[in-house]
Amino acid sequence: MEKIKLSDYGFKVLQIETTAACNMQCSFCPYPLKEDKTSKLELHNIFNILDQVDVNDDKFKYVTFSQFNEPLLDKRIFEVLKYAKNKNIKVLFITNGLLLNKENNVKNLLDIKPDIKISLQVLDQTKHKDARGLNLELDRYVNNVINFCKLAKDKDINITIDIGCNFNEKKISYLVRNFFGIQSGDPSVPRDSSTALNYFERYLKLFFDIADDENKDKIQKVMKTKSISRFYNDQDGIKIYENIILKIKPFFYGRRIDDFYSINNNFSCESEILSILADGNVVPCCLAYDDRISLGKAQNFSLKQIIENNKKFLTNLRTNKGEKHEVCKKCFGEPTKRGVLFRNIYNNLPLYIRNSSIMNFFKS
Repeated sequence: MEKIKLSDYGFKVLQIETTAACNMQCSFCPYPLKEDKTSKLELHNIFNILDQVDVNDDKFKYVTFSQFNEPLLDKRIFEVLKYAKNKNIKVLFITNGLLLNKENNVKNLLDIKPDIKISLQVLDQTKHKDARGLNLELDRYVNNVINFCKLAKDKDINITIDIGCNFNEKKISYLVRNFFGIQSGDPSVPRDSSTALNYFERYLKLFFDIADDENKDKIQKVMKTKSISRFYNDQDGIKIYENIILKIKPFFYGRRIDDFYSINNNFSCESEILSILADGNVVPCCLAYDDRISLGKAQNFSLKQIIENNKKFLTNLRTNKGEKHEVCKKCFGEPTKRGVLFRNIYNNLPLYIRNSSIMNFFKS
């Protein structure tokens, strides 16, 4: 099978859903709205896709086996991880961590040693139920993740723990954004800086015992800053141990995109993600579920053929010219007509004005 340098086409991440199933119903994910929750990509198709990845592509970041699914629900996933490892393919294994209480899962992950991202999100029991759609025992869930991290401390595994928050550092920003009808983020997670800061501090305290002495000192200094922007703007996250990092990241209305108002064509998408869903549909972003923006089937064509056949569409998507898909227009739109009106005005401003600091509070 012909190799493809995905970064030549603007794609730096390849997502492969081995299964469409998930064990959560997250409010910030399209999964609850999906029609297909049962498909599985055949193993030979998965291997065929991996065989096409050019491992010498320096700009390519990684392959992951999640889109709207939980990969640990797929019993074949460790066979897939081993195959990717043998091919020297960089992998980021993304999981919600709910199944890290299973001995077999823990053993295999510690043996195969992929880089791991755990989507843990909020700590409050009620907020967590709203965000994840499950009435699970939160303390036990978090402790399973902590116990896994303890086992992985001295292993050659890089672990990132994601915490989702939305907040407005300045009240004036919040008021102005709401006046223009511009919103971002899921309402089931914290939206003010003090609440978000409290959540993050609670995480730091929970993981404090894992930290070595050097990082404990740094964590204590960070907690004394009492500034959420200190956490939120730190791309490197807060180091707990040499190979374990806590990161805070923004939420967006992933599952509510169908309720958004369409914007005009004057926008460009900077998505670096090419996704292959469990039914084989190849889609050019991380929000397209089912076959809503299908570029083709991975079972029928090579990735290079699929991308080349859709070159005009992808070019239009990445420039502010040409007709865009309706899903893309909604993705770049807003949940209110007033927000769409402002967004259209904003998109037509000269670039130097859009990039000015005074416009930062309009950016979602």
